[in-house]
Amino acid sequence: MEESRRELVELLKKLVSVRSVVRIEDGKVVREGYREAADLIAEEASRAGLRVDTLELGSEDGRVPVVMAWPEVEAEGDLALVSHYDVVPARESWTVEGREVDPFEPVLVGDKLYGRGAADDKSAVAASIVALKEAVEEGREFKHKPVIVVTGDEEVGLLGVRALLDAGYKWDRAVILDASADYVSIGASGVIHGWVKIYGRRGHAGYPHLAENPVTKLAKVMEYMIREYGAVRSRRISRFPSPPGSPVPRVWGRFNFTIVKLGEGEAEKHNIIPGEAVAGFDARLLPEEDVEEALRELLEYFSAALDYAGARGSVEIVTSGRGWYSTDEGLVEEAVGALERALAKTGVEQPIRTAAELGGNDGTFFFLRGIPVVAFGAMRDDNNVHGDGEFVYVRDLVLLKEFIKELVSR
Repeated sequence: MEESRRELVELLKKLVSVRSVVRIEDGKVVREGYREAADLIAEEASRAGLRVDTLELGSEDGRVPVVMAWPEVEAEGDLALVSHYDVVPARESWTVEGREVDPFEPVLVGDKLYGRGAADDKSAVAASIVALKEAVEEGREFKHKPVIVVTGDEEVGLLGVRALLDAGYKWDRAVILDASADYVSIGASGVIHGWVKIYGRRGHAGYPHLAENPVTKLAKVMEYMIREYGAVRSRRISRFPSPPGSPVPRVWGRFNFTIVKLGEGEAEKHNIIPGEAVAGFDARLLPEEDVEEALRELLEYFSAALDYAGARGSVEIVTSGRGWYSTDEGLVEEAVGALERALAKTGVEQPIRTAAELGGNDGTFFFLRGIPVVAFGAMRDDNNVHGDGEFVYVRDLVLLKEFIKELVSR
């Protein structure tokens, strides 16, 4: 077990050292290090004795490499082990254990491996490769033919798994490894993102009677939406349990304003009443909720909010996507059993639970194509995912590796 742990840590260090960052600047996707990350994954998978296939998903925005790897084994049906190599940007340095470190120069401190992507989601890439290598070396009988599927663009929702499935690739079942280690995920929330824009008339703040202030009207719109629509959304309760530590036992609807700013080109000065004020919002849907119905309801409440505030405005939906839930009880039972055996083997102590996620993940794209899916990963709430000092517990890295081995073999 100790040798396996070292191999996992060293592979994850290599992966984290690649700056495979994605971000959006001025409405355009900027990708860094994608090819280097994909080449490293393909090389390590091949070294582990796996068959490897690579391809590129392309668009006018750029090209995204995809790596697929699998052992040459006989089994009934295939099982996609899904992860991603892209990461969100990081500040130039983090403070870890009292010293400054580069987020892309991984640091191991006790049971914690620090680095951007150490948890989200290069932990899953490393665990997948080592798990399949060990399963073959141990002579296990495979229950499913596992296929590692590693894409980019997961963090920006573009040319990742969705585009791969659109290109005609399909598997019998899927496990999203971009998930929590606290429970087996049997669903995830849907989401609606957008902007509400309030229009006014510019003027001198000393002469407010000669202007029309969109800021105060936006505040009224926001107050109405939080009070009225927020209450309606929070009363929507799913049939699926919430993650451990949630304030509500079952997944519930949520609505938040997350951005407030002036319109494009407006001068940010204390003595100027602007001509446009804007707020960004995030609505979270139940795993089983229909996104089109949710959109209609949301827009109806925004229309009422504009009337309430006496405001001229518009609502722009940036993205909307439904949630997902597992449609295969057999797969859920297999995942729970695999976790139970992995916990026993690694000595990690935690309850065995199933829950639906409050966020979303790539499971939606499999769900929409009728492919049964569950999720499990190496992430915990305290891992600082997307923040400074991101890390993964090495014990969770080992746990995920053992989970994968138990899931794919008899």
